[in-house]
Amino acid sequence: MAPPQASTPLNARATPSPFDRNHDLPHLRNGKGRQYDQSNTSSLSHEQVEGLRRQSNLSTLSLSPRRPSFAPSAAARTRRTTPLPFSAGADADESSFLGQSVDEGAPWTMVDRMRNWRNDAMTQHLYDSAKFWGGKVLGMTGNADDAFWLAQIHFLTHQFAQAERILTSPRPPLAASTSTAAPVRLTDMSLACRYLAAQCQVRLGKWDEALDMVGRRGGLGQDFGDGKSDGGIKLTASAAHLRGLIHLHMKANELAKEAFMEALSRDVKCFESFEMLVGGEMMSSEEEWDFIQSLPYHAQTDEDAEFIRMMYTVRLKKLSHSNDMTIARQRLSDEYGLGDDPDVLCSRADELHSSMRYAECYKITGHILARHPSHRPTLPLHLSCLHHLPNLRSRLFLFAHDLVENEPDDAISWYAVGLWYFAGKRWEESRRFFGKSVLIDPRFGPAWLAYAHSFAYEGEHDQAITAYSTAQRHLPGSHLPMLFIGMQHLGLANVALAEEYLLAAKEVCKDDPLVLNELGVVALHNQQFDIAVQYFRETLGLARHAQSSPASWVSTQLNLAHAYRKLKQYDKAYPAFRRVVELDSRCAAGYSGLGIVEHLRGNFQDAIARYHEALSISPGDPITCDLLKLALDEVSAHTARNAHPFPGLPPRVLQSLDEQVAALDAEILAGIEPEPLEGERSAAMDASAVEEGMSRSEDMVEMSFEGDEDEDDGDEGEGETMDMTGG
Repeated sequence: MAPPQASTPLNARATPSPFDRNHDLPHLRNGKGRQYDQSNTSSLSHEQVEGLRRQSNLSTLSLSPRRPSFAPSAAARTRRTTPLPFSAGADADESSFLGQSVDEGAPWTMVDRMRNWRNDAMTQHLYDSAKFWGGKVLGMTGNADDAFWLAQIHFLTHQFAQAERILTSPRPPLAASTSTAAPVRLTDMSLACRYLAAQCQVRLGKWDEALDMVGRRGGLGQDFGDGKSDGGIKLTASAAHLRGLIHLHMKANELAKEAFMEALSRDVKCFESFEMLVGGEMMSSEEEWDFIQSLPYHAQTDEDAEFIRMMYTVRLKKLSHSNDMTIARQRLSDEYGLGDDPDVLCSRADELHSSMRYAECYKITGHILARHPSHRPTLPLHLSCLHHLPNLRSRLFLFAHDLVENEPDDAISWYAVGLWYFAGKRWEESRRFFGKSVLIDPRFGPAWLAYAHSFAYEGEHDQAITAYSTAQRHLPGSHLPMLFIGMQHLGLANVALAEEYLLAAKEVCKDDPLVLNELGVVALHNQQFDIAVQYFRETLGLARHAQSSPASWVSTQLNLAHAYRKLKQYDKAYPAFRRVVELDSRCAAGYSGLGIVEHLRGNFQDAIARYHEALSISPGDPITCDLLKLALDEVSAHTARNAHPFPGLPPRVLQSLDEQVAALDAEILAGIEPEPLEGERSAAMDASAVEEGMSRSEDMVEMSFEGDEDEDDGDEGEGETMDMTGG
């Protein structure tokens, strides 16, 4: 949906924006395109239009006051009368770009000295002094540059309305201008004034007016090889970045993405736009890589091109192009001495975190935060490591407490608190703090995902899907929300929907092994076992390529083993299950899988042993109990079919046991009292002998009792006074 159109204020002229697509400047086509379109610039004089055109490569460095030159030569004393570069009709040559003296070697005037006082007072935060002298300079010169600096002082002191009035109030034309046009606004003559006025309007909540000031659309499809600047950030790039922020506020994410890409293309040094695109997950992994590598580094900063490109490269996503990033980190360390730079170290930490090597990642993030406690890209990684390592939960509590105490208005602080409750499985309390975090910063991705996870772990699948969908709107370049939505649909047995979301996640990021694992699970549900084996093997291959810990992928190895079992490839299933047990000796499902394979092979005793091992780890598991019962029943049936000998019977009995049993059945049916079988006779003889021996022993015991009674009768009193010591 297109952003709403801004209404034109009464008594105000509709000033064409130099940033508008319909009024692109000729430099956007490297001087090979059409001339500057003046069809809608009738309210501006030719000098004003030309002045705006020449300012497209400038930065605010060219507005700095001229500096004194010591011991000027006689030849250097020739006074130049060129206006300041951001004034209407400015010449804007290279010397003015570099902030050099316009009047080289000329003695300082009173205006020059007051300009120096103004900027020096602003640098020392003496804003009242800066306003005082800046107001006097503007009153004496009426120059757009002086208006810019005075408005800048008001902006720094949060007097946004006053700054906007200075920049947008109509003023009489400059004395140098030969035009007889009506008074014009400074924003019609100076890109710097236009940009600063838009910044003021943003702070005042005038979003539509600010968008009109910087232009609603940019020329993204045009050639931005618009020449080198003075080393500062080009104002056209800053204006494009501001346009992107305004579009983000208006929920026009595609227009915002376009504006940020334009800003980076106009000036590769505009790091804010890079951070919004990459840190804000606005681009997919491959799209991000292709765009960053294709920026005109050499065309804009030939000497520093490789350095800027490598610094941006190490900040990209770590699931692909890991070799290129490793080379970039090595070169930054060797050639520029940035081996201990927080951004370079954070790149390595992020790579370890993506590989689920949390202990190693924690060592690097701890080192970074020890030297740079507020390095924002490192904080979410550090908190995640504290959550995943169980022995560090107490440190997570202390770290979250420090963050809230020092930065109570930061989204990361409340995210850390929610993460501590999440680690304790207190889902509802963690969700409250995650919600507070996303209210502070709606584009903070980790908090959105953790907020949705709290619903998922609580079993609230529908609410979890809604939260993941919201995260997807805020993070359009991330594949994780779609991945987790697919996992939730799998939990709800919506296999078709799950596959649709998982394939969409794979389109965004094809190098995430977790996506391939979930697609393999979908194939298992669909009984496409060959496809499932392929997905699981690809998953394990990507995990090895990323140097991930094999123990992190036990579930994938288990899924692969079951897929082999379903294909009846027991020779592959058995070693796969053995690998599961090697990676996790407490995995009951691995022992159960080994038991199933042995059971299917007919090795019942081994199967029963594996089932018992599984039940020793997970007692009462219903599936394993059922499998064990089936195995025991199979053993019993097999024993009955093969007439295995019963323990304790002599061999001569076992030779004719079946015949004797059959004869006994016939005699019972004929009504004849059966004679004892051979085995029974021998058993009876043994029993009679035992009984006889028992009776003899009982007689002996009785005789002994009688003798004792006689002795007691003869000496009854001594029995009562028996000496227990034997004396």
